[in-house]
Amino acid sequence: MKLVIFVFIFLIISMGITPIIPFSDADSTIPSSKSNSDNAFTAATFAQKYKDELSATGKRVSVVIKVAGDSENTDPAKRAKEIRYLQSYVLKFLSFSNAVNVVSDQQRNEITAQMHTVWIPILEQRSDVISVAILEDIQKTTKEDLDGLPPMKQQSHGRSIDEIHCKSGYVLMIKSSGDPACVTPMSAKNLVLRGWGEIYQK
Repeated sequence: MKLVIFVFIFLIISMGITPIIPFSDADSTIPSSKSNSDNAFTAATFAQKYKDELSATGKRVSVVIKVAGDSENTDPAKRAKEIRYLQSYVLKFLSFSNAVNVVSDQQRNEITAQMHTVWIPILEQRSDVISVAILEDIQKTTKEDLDGLPPMKQQSHGRSIDEIHCKSGYVLMIKSSGDPACVTPMSAKNLVLRGWGEIYQK
């Protein structure tokens, strides 16, 4: 019996073993990998390379990012899977660069977001990005217009937490989720006790 097993193993080795294809390579719905060096960045390596840009302050602008590649798959689920893969490293970059209101459009293979303008030239140099277009100029919106918007709307228009305005008689709170909210001082005290959030001190 041992001799039979030995002979069988010897035959397999002498014939050559076909390498096993990893699942990700064998799955036809996964496009080929991209070569951009920023793809493999961890948060720490990203912060080290872009430490100067990460200190950027001021207004954000709304952009639409056209991602390279497309899917010819007619199956909606498989197409969405392919587009998600194509966008994955750009979305990772946006997360690390503190972009807000990031929305993925899988039909057009585009991503919309609000981000500091310092990141636009960097994104444009990526091999997985075709173009970055500014959708609106935040500076064209008057301060009074922005002051009248709800806190999260003010933030989506590029205001930092320090710049969010609450109407008279209200205080700014940062919810446990990180979102801003304007509440009355009495409500703020109760909400702090409940662990809902913290009063923001400028």
